[in-house]
Amino acid sequence: MLNKVRLFGIVLSSSFLFSSTVFAGWTLDGNNSSLYYVTSKAAALSELNSFTRLAGEIRDDGSARVIIGLESVDTAIDIRNERMRDIVFHVENNERSNISINTDIAILNTLDAGESISATYDAVIELIGEEQTLPVNVVITGLENRGLLVTLARPLIVNVALFGLADEIEQLREIAGLPSINNNIVVDFTLQFDADN
Repeated sequence: MLNKVRLFGIVLSSSFLFSSTVFAGWTLDGNNSSLYYVTSKAAALSELNSFTRLAGEIRDDGSARVIIGLESVDTAIDIRNERMRDIVFHVENNERSNISINTDIAILNTLDAGESISATYDAVIELIGEEQTLPVNVVITGLENRGLLVTLARPLIVNVALFGLADEIEQLREIAGLPSINNNIVVDFTLQFDADN
């Protein structure tokens, strides 16, 4: 359910609802967007990781997609990047991960600069040939020139075993000689979408 920070009129005219000008889409600005995840190992050590190549769009029917270039994983250590690409993500056969949701395009089009809504969506996450649906709580804020800023209202906890990666994580643990690696990762993101027109 969407809760507008500033209430607006319930009745919208037909010319507004079906105008091609109003129902324009948005394109993700990868240079001004970020996606991080936090891993934990040896019971007490947490590490910040990220993906540096992001793309995506919100179409004029409200369908939204974020594409993550898995080869762009950045753990701050070259050998660990290589292990993530080769052992966990198998980037030779899995170049990207997709996150898809369906939004309410009419409400997004009402956002003025500085105005926000909170929303809960079912996000379909595709990773390494597996697909899972997880609820995500986001805040969407209007920017200048009809842009949108999407942030998580609270971080998302993802268990990688849901995507069949438990064995790969165990392999990483053995290679690194660690007592443990937690299968749960904490995901956070900030996504900027620029209006197409």
